[in-house]
Amino acid sequence: MDAEFRRLVLPCSGEEYAVLERQILGDGCPSPVVVWCGCIVSGYEQYEICRANNVAYSVRNIGFCVREEVISMICRMELGGRVLPENQCRYLIGKRYNADIVIGAHHAAGTDQFKERAGRELSKGKRLYESSAGQTRERLAEEYGVNKCSVLRYSLYAQAIDYIASMKEEAADRILAGSFKVPMEAVMACYGKSERDVEKLLAPSGRRTRVKPAAPAKEEPGSITVKDMPAFDPDAEINSLALTIPSWISSIDRTGTAADFSILTSEGRDRLERRLHLLQRTTRKMLHALKEVR
Repeated sequence: MDAEFRRLVLPCSGEEYAVLERQILGDGCPSPVVVWCGCIVSGYEQYEICRANNVAYSVRNIGFCVREEVISMICRMELGGRVLPENQCRYLIGKRYNADIVIGAHHAAGTDQFKERAGRELSKGKRLYESSAGQTRERLAEEYGVNKCSVLRYSLYAQAIDYIASMKEEAADRILAGSFKVPMEAVMACYGKSERDVEKLLAPSGRRTRVKPAAPAKEEPGSITVKDMPAFDPDAEINSLALTIPSWISSIDRTGTAADFSILTSEGRDRLERRLHLLQRTTRKMLHALKEVR
């Protein structure tokens, strides 16, 4: 079983499983088990019940070329056909966005990973790729009735869930199902952290380290007290930046893998070099500012 594919499909509840089991034992398997490259992508419970009870079942193989096409298909099916927990919806939208960006990159190059680079329409691909990410965000935002910025946040959330699952698969599954209550920001903060830090971030709220609140000041009639003031978060600005940076890293890594640097035009190469140098200088300034206040 492919763990990533399985995580995209919310398991049946106990009641749903019992109903499906009675149906299969009484009338046989209702639909084929869908498979890609030997991995189940749909029909997990059907397969399990049929195997356990020696019931015949059929298999339908799908012929997608790239893994991301399978992920995108599963996300579309799940989001379009079931009532899902909120965290599962966020995860699926994020996974579909991440997958569709990769698919768009292949389409932009006029190929998939099995086709020779010589067959690509590079000039056409360049134009398509440059607008791919923005168009994908707009399309998914409209399709699922969310903000474009939310699509990007869900992208980071999905990456964080997969990262957590690589260390603590059960915890990731419980977060998605809603049985393990963890703030979205805490989940996203887990990305790239050590296993020990992930455990701290995912600890139940009662066990998290908290700053002991100061004793309340005595109130005077008509005075404004601390409790009347809006909450102030000193990290609000930098948290927003920190949540965005992983998407930059992911885009740079993906481009480094997909692009053939030996055939870049001088215009494209120069433009990217200028932007990377600017990013490098800006990053140094930010690191220096952080170092100054330590």
